[in-house]
Amino acid sequence: MLETTLKSKAKEGINLRFIELSNFRRLSEIQLNLDPETTILVGANNSGKTSILAALRHFLADGSPFSAFDISIAQWSKLRALGETWEKLTEDPFTNNDSEEVWHEQLEILLNTMPTIDLWFDADIGMYHYVAPFLSTFAWKGGAFGVRLRLEPVANIEELKNLAWTFSSARSPIKDMGDDSLAWPIDIIDFWLREPQKLGQVRAYKINSKHNPITELQSYVTPNLDINSLPVDRKHLSRLIRVDFIAAQRGLGSEEAESKSTSGAHRIGMFSNQLVKFARQHLNVSSSGHSQRADLIKAVALAQKELDDKIHLAIADSVEEVKELGYPGLHDPQEIRFRTRIQTSNLLDHGTAVQYSMQKDSTESLLPEYSIGLGYQNLQSLSYQLVSFRASRLNPEKGSPVPIHIVMIEEPEAHLHVQVQRIFPRKAHKLISPTDKDSLGLKSQLIISTHSSHLAHAENFDRLRYVCRLTKKGENQSPITEVVNLADVFGNDKKTRAFAERYFRVQHTDLLFANAAIFVEGVAERMLVPLFMERDFKALNSRYVSFLDIGGSHAHRLKPLVEKLRIPTVIITDIDPSAVKDGKLKKDGTPSKRLVAVPNTGQKDLQCGNQTLRGWHPKLEQLDDFKEPEDTALIWSEIEGCPVRFSWQLPITEHKDCWPSTFEDSLILTNLSWFKGLLKDESDEYEEQDEEEHEYEYEKQTPKGALGSIAKLAEEETNAQQLLEELHKLMHGSFNKGNFAANMFELISSGEDIKCPEYIKSALVWLQDQLEPSNGVLE
Repeated sequence: MLETTLKSKAKEGINLRFIELSNFRRLSEIQLNLDPETTILVGANNSGKTSILAALRHFLADGSPFSAFDISIAQWSKLRALGETWEKLTEDPFTNNDSEEVWHEQLEILLNTMPTIDLWFDADIGMYHYVAPFLSTFAWKGGAFGVRLRLEPVANIEELKNLAWTFSSARSPIKDMGDDSLAWPIDIIDFWLREPQKLGQVRAYKINSKHNPITELQSYVTPNLDINSLPVDRKHLSRLIRVDFIAAQRGLGSEEAESKSTSGAHRIGMFSNQLVKFARQHLNVSSSGHSQRADLIKAVALAQKELDDKIHLAIADSVEEVKELGYPGLHDPQEIRFRTRIQTSNLLDHGTAVQYSMQKDSTESLLPEYSIGLGYQNLQSLSYQLVSFRASRLNPEKGSPVPIHIVMIEEPEAHLHVQVQRIFPRKAHKLISPTDKDSLGLKSQLIISTHSSHLAHAENFDRLRYVCRLTKKGENQSPITEVVNLADVFGNDKKTRAFAERYFRVQHTDLLFANAAIFVEGVAERMLVPLFMERDFKALNSRYVSFLDIGGSHAHRLKPLVEKLRIPTVIITDIDPSAVKDGKLKKDGTPSKRLVAVPNTGQKDLQCGNQTLRGWHPKLEQLDDFKEPEDTALIWSEIEGCPVRFSWQLPITEHKDCWPSTFEDSLILTNLSWFKGLLKDESDEYEEQDEEEHEYEYEKQTPKGALGSIAKLAEEETNAQQLLEELHKLMHGSFNKGNFAANMFELISSGEDIKCPEYIKSALVWLQDQLEPSNGVLE
C-alpha cells in the first residue's frame, strides 16, 4: 500500500495523480500515484510494469481491444463457474419465468470479476467545464475527482441472459465430449478468446470524491460501485485525456503497423517511418482542410498543375496516334486530359526520404538514413514520435486540445546509448509539453518503464515507483503485485535518502531490477564473491543477483529500502573485533568511550564494532555472542517475504578455532596450505626439463606485491593465531587490497583450487535455495 498523502499540485489545469487497477492480467489489485510530470516504473522482470502500461492503453486509448487473457487469472474460477451454470440452460432464458434475483446475483459476480481502473485527478477550479460530467457533488471547488472504468460484457440482466444463452448454445454440441476435449469452447474464457467482441465495452462511472486517495491516502478505502449506477458518456472522457504509447519492440508490434511504409521493396528507416506517419496526419490535404498550412497547399497545387501539363505534353503524340483509329467519334469525349493526385506523405515514402549531410550547409556528401549509426536512428525516431504526439494533441480534428496528455514509453533504453539514457526523462517530457504561452492549462505527463539503472537514477526517488511481485504463503496462493513509491521509503530521514540517491546514481546499481541482492564489505569481496558464485553455484549464478559494495558502517542505512524491495538479501560483512578505549573528554571532564579495531587474539571483553550487526541484526555487541550463531541470529525475517541472511567471519575449526576478522584473513586461513606452497622451492622438480621452460614455470610460481607479502607471512607462520596478528598489522598498514584481489581473481579464474570461505559459502547456499522456483520467489 502507498503511504504518503498526495498533496494537491494542480495550480492550473488537470493532472492524473492516482491509479487503482484491479483484475487485470496478473495484477489483482495495485495502487500507483503519479508524478505531475514524469513517473518511472522500475522492478525485476515479470513484475508487472508492462501490464500497468497495457492497462492504461486498453482503458484509455482507442483501437486497443481487450482479450480474455486480460482478465485476472484469479477470477477465472468464478467465471468458469458461471459458464457451467449457463451451459445447463435447456431453454432461452427470455422464455421462462426464472427468478430475476438469480440473474441479478450472476450479473454482480460477472461485473466484479472484470478488469477495472479508478483514475483520480487533481484539477484547478477553472477546469470545471471538463470535469463537470464526473462530479458527484455540486459543492466541488477544485481538487480531487474520480472516474471508474470497467470492462463490461453486459450492462443489464437482459444482456446477461443473451450472453448466457449464446454461450450455452455454443457449448451444447460438445459439452458431453468429456473433460479432456479441446473442442471450442472449452469454457467461457475460451469462448471469449474466439469471440472477443462478446467481452463488451468499457464504461465510465463517477466516483464520490468526498473520500479520495489524493487528500486521504492513509485512510482511503476503495469505494464500491452500486450495481444500478448509471455510466457517464465516454465522449466526456475523450475530451479530458489522451494517451499515446511507444512499445519496446518499436516497428514489430501491431500498434506500429499504421506507420509502416506501403511503398516497394526498399526498406525505410525508423525516422522515415515517423516522418511518413506525421505527414499523413498533418500534411496531406484533407477534405476538411484540418490542420493544413496554406503555403504547403499552394505549393502542392502548383506542383500538381505543372506536372499535369508536363505529362499531357509527354504523351500527346501517342494520343494523336489513337485518333487514327477513329476515336474519338462525334459523340465521344473530345479530349483526354491527365490529372495527378499529390499527397505530401507519398513524396516522403521512399528509401532516401531522409538523408544526412556530413558537412553543415553542404549537399554534396549526403548519406541515406540506414548508413548512420543505429543508435542515432533510434534517437531521431523516438524524438520525432514524441513531437508527433504533441502535434496531434494540439491539433485535434475536432474540438480543442485535451487538458491531459499521457505518453507511455516502454523500455526506451533498448534503443538509446547510455549517455542519452541519463538525460532522456527530462528531455522527453520537454518534447511532449506544449510551449505556447496560451497552452499553460494543458498538462503533459510521461510514464516510463525501464530496466536501465542509468535511466532510472537520472531522477531522484520522488519519481521512481518500484513494482514488485510477492508470493503469498499457503496453497493455491497466486503472486500479488505491489507498487512502492520510493519517495516514501526513508520517511523524514532526508540525510539517508540523499545518501541512497547519491550512491545509486554514482554506482549505477541495478538493485531495483534484481531478483536478489548481495551486500559486500570491500573491493576483494566485490571481485571474488561473484567468481566463487560463478564457479560453485551454477543455479544461483543463473539468477539476476545485484552486488552492492557497501561496508558494515553504512549497510544498515539501506534497511528501509531492503524492507520495501522484499527480495532475498545476503549481507556479507566483517565482524570488526574492537576494544573499548577512552575517547575525548566530555563537557563534564569525564572521558567518552570509543571502539578501536584490534586483532582478535582471544582476549576477553571484545566487542563487535560493525554498526550493521549491532544496529540491524542480530543486534548483539559482545564479540563472543557472534561465535556460534543460531539461525535466528543469522536470518532477519521481521518483514514477511523479506528474508535477509547476515554473514560474518566465524572461527575456523581446522586451525584450532582461530577467528579471522576480515575477508582476506578468512580466505588465507581457509587456504593456508595453498598460500604456503607459493614460495616452496620446486627447482628439484624441473631438473630434467628444458632450461627455458624451467625458468618460465619457476617464475610463474613466484608471487610478488601484495600476494607475495601474504605468501611470505604464510611460509613463516608458526601458528595460526600468530599469523592472524601479523595479518592484522599488514591489513592496517600499506597493504594493497586491490592488488591482492586482482591476483587472486586471476588465479581462481585460471583454475587454482582456492576454496571459498565457509561463512560466505553457507550464505550463498541459503540464497540459492531461496531462489529456487519451488519457493515462489521467481514466480
